[in-house]
Amino acid sequence: MKVKRFFAPDMRQAMARVREEIGPDAVIVSNRRVAGGVEVVAAHEQEYENAQAEFKRERALKKRRDEQIRLLTGNPSERANPALGAELEKAKARIASAQRESEIPTEVTGTRNQQIEREDDLESILASLKSRQAERAQPAQPARREPEAPRFAEHPASPRAVPQRTGGGDDGAIQAMQQEIHQLRSMLERQSQLQMQTQASMGESGTPLTRKLGTLGISPQLERHLLAGVEPGVTAEKAWQHVLTRFADSIPLVGEEFTDRGGMIAFVGPTGVGKTTTIGKLAARYVLKYGSSSLALVTTDTYRIAAHEQLKTFGRILDVPVRVVDGGNSLEQVLQSLRNKRLVLIDTAGLSANDPHSQLQLEMLDSVSLRMKKLLVVSCSSQRQVIEKGYQAYKGLGLDGCVLSKMDESGSMGDALSFVVERNLPVAYAADGQRIPDDIGVGNKKDLVSRALVTAQEASSSSDDRLQGRAKITPLFNAG
Repeated sequence: MKVKRFFAPDMRQAMARVREEIGPDAVIVSNRRVAGGVEVVAAHEQEYENAQAEFKRERALKKRRDEQIRLLTGNPSERANPALGAELEKAKARIASAQRESEIPTEVTGTRNQQIEREDDLESILASLKSRQAERAQPAQPARREPEAPRFAEHPASPRAVPQRTGGGDDGAIQAMQQEIHQLRSMLERQSQLQMQTQASMGESGTPLTRKLGTLGISPQLERHLLAGVEPGVTAEKAWQHVLTRFADSIPLVGEEFTDRGGMIAFVGPTGVGKTTTIGKLAARYVLKYGSSSLALVTTDTYRIAAHEQLKTFGRILDVPVRVVDGGNSLEQVLQSLRNKRLVLIDTAGLSANDPHSQLQLEMLDSVSLRMKKLLVVSCSSQRQVIEKGYQAYKGLGLDGCVLSKMDESGSMGDALSFVVERNLPVAYAADGQRIPDDIGVGNKKDLVSRALVTAQEASSSSDDRLQGRAKITPLFNAG
């Protein structure tokens, strides 16, 4: 095409589309603000003169249409019957409003075809009005004339139009106005149908993208956030890549090795989320990097039988001291005795909100006078309700981030990733196995999204295999 029309939310996106579709030699013919953004008309540099001529023709066409509307507004028959004139004006206003609402970004060919259809309808109405005005202006002739053919019977935009009845006085004017109103209503109905078809086609194009997001298991709120950034008219592949990029950008991260900062770090969370194993992995990573002399481990879990034995085993293997908080040694006293250590990792008891010792442990952690950072350990295999329950129990301590654990045991990463995005809780580490210290790493946005995709694909494949296996086994049972 020689000239193209582009619609975009702002000028920057419009210029990007111009460069993508026409090239660096594009020449801007015109630009203006429209409802919902900007409209840019552009052409190739070699075709600039032809584009200008075409743009002038469009302006002349618009000017002629405005003049026709002015003539229509000044119709004497409207002044003869103000009620019908008001109804006609109301119908025209509804048509203009429907046209503005249904306007969608298209190339200039599609837009021009719709404009030509609307202008043909309007010109037909204007021609009818002018002919009747000319007939009323001429004196009545005594000679007998042949009956005239209906003017609107063959017009495609006026299925409800009726043949014109000739007659003098106000009755003829009223009849003519009724015919015009019928045609305007028909145009409005056709415009509404076009808008409904457009919305239906846009909904169908978005269905595959919504289905893909559904396989990830993310929350409806996050899904709406990701889909809001998809521009209309892009291909399915580009839309999916855009959604994944937006998904990765939404995940908050600590962005560095959290233990390298040193200090005292408490790992909190419900029972069974992997706090002790996470501490063992991080302790082994630290010892390999800095040695064991500046590290110490602490456990506050004295409520379960032999709960601290696993941590003591890690301490013996790594040659790191392990201190236990009990009735004779408070957490404050234990941490004060370890102030000379560069890093102290604290394992806490996983207690439910209904446990009578839960509030006591929260008060103990909150009462420490030394600076202590807190990381919430989130199991990716847990449901969103369980994750939220743990968060609500510990958020009062002032969480500094989280650790995503048990990614290898999860059938869907959607709940955990939706949680960190919606709660804006930075991811410090991600763990995906039991090997120490290999199966843990610093949180990475692209890796997390990739892992979510792989997990969803594995879950889908497993589901298909189960269905196929069930289909093979069923005949055997039926036969037996």
